[in-house]
Amino acid sequence: MKRILFLTVFFTSIISCFTASAQMKSLDFLDHRPIHLTDSTAEGISSYNIGSDKDLYLRLNVGKSLVEELAILAPKVSADSSLKTGNFQFCFLIDGKMVYQENLHPGAILLQDKIVSKPLAVVLISASRSGLWSINMWDRFMINSGIDLFGPLPKKLTVQVRVYIDAGKRIYSPVLLESSINMTRILPEIDEALLKPQAIKAGSGWPLYVGTYDEKLITALNTKIIQQSFKKINSVVVVKKGKLLLEEYFNASSRANLHDPRSVSKSFTGTLLGMAIHDGYLKSEEQKLGAFYNLAHFEHPSAKKENVRLVDLLTMSSAFDGNDEVMESPGNEENMYPTSNYVKFALDLPMEADKQNGKQWSYFTAGTMLLGDIMDKTIPGGLELYAKKKLFDPLGIDSLEWARTPQGKPFTGGGLRLRALDFAKFGQLYLKKGIWKDQQLVPKSWVDKSFRHLQILPSDRPGFYGFLFWNKTFKINGKILEAWYSSGNGGNKIYIFKEIDLVVVINASAYGTSFAHQQADQILEKYILPAVLK
Repeated sequence: MKRILFLTVFFTSIISCFTASAQMKSLDFLDHRPIHLTDSTAEGISSYNIGSDKDLYLRLNVGKSLVEELAILAPKVSADSSLKTGNFQFCFLIDGKMVYQENLHPGAILLQDKIVSKPLAVVLISASRSGLWSINMWDRFMINSGIDLFGPLPKKLTVQVRVYIDAGKRIYSPVLLESSINMTRILPEIDEALLKPQAIKAGSGWPLYVGTYDEKLITALNTKIIQQSFKKINSVVVVKKGKLLLEEYFNASSRANLHDPRSVSKSFTGTLLGMAIHDGYLKSEEQKLGAFYNLAHFEHPSAKKENVRLVDLLTMSSAFDGNDEVMESPGNEENMYPTSNYVKFALDLPMEADKQNGKQWSYFTAGTMLLGDIMDKTIPGGLELYAKKKLFDPLGIDSLEWARTPQGKPFTGGGLRLRALDFAKFGQLYLKKGIWKDQQLVPKSWVDKSFRHLQILPSDRPGFYGFLFWNKTFKINGKILEAWYSSGNGGNKIYIFKEIDLVVVINASAYGTSFAHQQADQILEKYILPAVLK
């Protein structure tokens, strides 16, 4: 929570400076090594090398506050309403061509910072800072356009700032602030031997793929990872037709490392639930919470809470007032971690009045934690022993670490650490409909149920959701490929392509960044899929 609070304060302090009078004012680029946020003495610069070790800032001039600019844009909208529906837009142009734009979310700024303006330098690039909204915005811009467009020859980068508001329709102001700078991207020389696809060492436990693939594309991918164009990527594993094609490690990672995949391990929770139902420890996914807990002993008891089904928790569609993507949500996972009892936290939550169980998707980690607690209560010997005997041992997974609840129980909301090759085993298990080495570990019917379009995802991430698996499509060389995948904070992925018999694992530690998932998708879509489908 301290990290989030710090970012919020920093975010709001910066935003108040994006103001201007009716006459456009300029933003100066600053080049520091590094500069304190209160330092306003540095001179503006006209050129910058992205490959340098210097920080890059924008110095923003003082003008009208956000609330004043919104009043000019929509004079009939009250100040309170305008601040809930408006904010600033950033536009990035390269050689005069628009390549990326971003509307800042209206709820991101504290009220007092929307009515006050202060001069400030805003960091865009820094080797010593991370997680700041401005750095994340820059990284999203680079992943979308900058990585491919900037090179040794100078190109003019222009940043423009506008105000926007949703007042029946979206309205934008003229450009209020603008600055240009010549950018180059000259990176240090790297030993070419380090950039080529890494030789797969003996003892992987997999047969090796002997077909061809586009090694130049993989070399280009490795180059971007090593140069940190793609940030904090630790491993990439590709299994094609059941055989190991790529096993790549970066940033001091190796085959022996256990990776924290965060919510990737939610898919393991769904798997274990299906196995427990098949083995008779649970009746079905239609069972309700009232069958496992005396909810009268918890806060906000109700028939709606009693009737939450296991399948509602599997599909992130229960009516609990819990949404990890909304900081103000009572059931946000960040509110759970400081408590001494995660089960009590979840079952004490109120239910949303206008939401019905099974009808609306919202990401709810506490619900997957309840699934783990239910399994631990109902399976003789507990969940951990069951998972070892029924899943991990048959898969040959002999090194792992569970995240733990305050009671020391396996935490099934995320953080099950495995080796990269073992995540690939899990993906291959689902690709083969629950079979591993001729043994049916997971019922085929459960795999089929898991890979259904059960919930429609929000419009900002087109796709579907099944039993703790995500779904989306990728377009490669004009062909649409459907992927089922596990996904976790930091850009951790297990992609499963049934149609082409392919499993791709990406382990990353870009935790808390807003570019991590898009980065992983780009690695897959621009490099791995074209390379292996050659």
